[in-house]
Amino acid sequence: MRHNSFHAGSVARGLSLALYALASVIAFTGCSSSPVAPSDGELDYQLIWPAPPDEPRFVFETELRNQSDIRDESEDERLQRILTGRNTKSEQPVYRKPSALVARKGRLYVADPHTASIYVFDMPRRKVFQIGQREPNRTRSPISMAIDAQSRLYVLDSIAKNVMVFDPLGLYMFSVGNPRDLVKPAGVAVSRDGSRIFVIDRGSVDSDDHKVIAYAPDGKELFRIGPRGSDPGQLNIPLDATVTEDGRLHILDSGNFRVQTFDETGKFVSSFGSVGNGLGNFSRPRRIASDNDGNIYVSDASFNNVQIFDPSGHLLMWLGKSGIANLPGQYALIGAITVDETGRLYVADQYHIKVDVYRRAEKAVAASKTPAPTAGKSAP
Repeated sequence: MRHNSFHAGSVARGLSLALYALASVIAFTGCSSSPVAPSDGELDYQLIWPAPPDEPRFVFETELRNQSDIRDESEDERLQRILTGRNTKSEQPVYRKPSALVARKGRLYVADPHTASIYVFDMPRRKVFQIGQREPNRTRSPISMAIDAQSRLYVLDSIAKNVMVFDPLGLYMFSVGNPRDLVKPAGVAVSRDGSRIFVIDRGSVDSDDHKVIAYAPDGKELFRIGPRGSDPGQLNIPLDATVTEDGRLHILDSGNFRVQTFDETGKFVSSFGSVGNGLGNFSRPRRIASDNDGNIYVSDASFNNVQIFDPSGHLLMWLGKSGIANLPGQYALIGAITVDETGRLYVADQYHIKVDVYRRAEKAVAASKTPAPTAGKSAP
């Protein structure tokens, strides 16, 4: 799609009238402009993924950087915009390094180790606030998060080397994990009922202690997966994990360029993935997420995209591409991803310091006449 040059924040806000009304989702209609002939100085970006003639699956919805992105425009701001022609809303993000994302029931949580904070974008209330700021239960370096079906938030702190658990109101509940057992914790995952909490330990370069430890909420260790190696059930620099509705644990085994799947007891089930630069391959896999259908999402910092696989590991599609300009669907240092219960996909980029939001396209895109550029088929 081609449009005249303008700031990407204006693109996002022009598309996002509101993400949610109360606890329900408001579907956006998307852009309805007609295609225009490209000319010098115009920007090329894609809002619909995959591109036509393929059936659309996701539509870029908005960009979340600060409270201006989720609150309504005031009358004063509207008048000033009309009189001056300038957007009066702030473009400055509240976070500095969006290292982890989780979302549920209209709330997006962004972990930012740079400011030692967790920012909450509360869409129903149109507010942004912080949690984990009260001593003695203050987060110092939140680098990964998970959320269960009861909206309890699990925060991995790389300095404390444990997982801090907060209730849906953001109040501290308890901590899990023994710092003496962990070398370099990198990720956390949780079962939907909260009965199993998984800490992913990437270990050190010269160590074989690359593992995942499963804990009960009372801190009891249930089992371990590892150590370092390339055989089924072994790990090499594991970075992240996700638990699907069926209770299976999917570990992003980045050093082996694969995703490994385990059952509820930690028994190896299957794996998929290999190193390469083609569709379905991995080069620098960074984060993993899953949706209610059991599909697996993997972000890759080399391709700067998100690849989506079915529960068996077959590639369904990919979304995003490299881009130094801050435009929808373009990334320079992609990282954290998450999927909420509505199927919305959230993608963080640490270079552009943003979180992009994509909604499912089943209902709304059929009526859209928005063209999109043809994506390459040879590589992500």
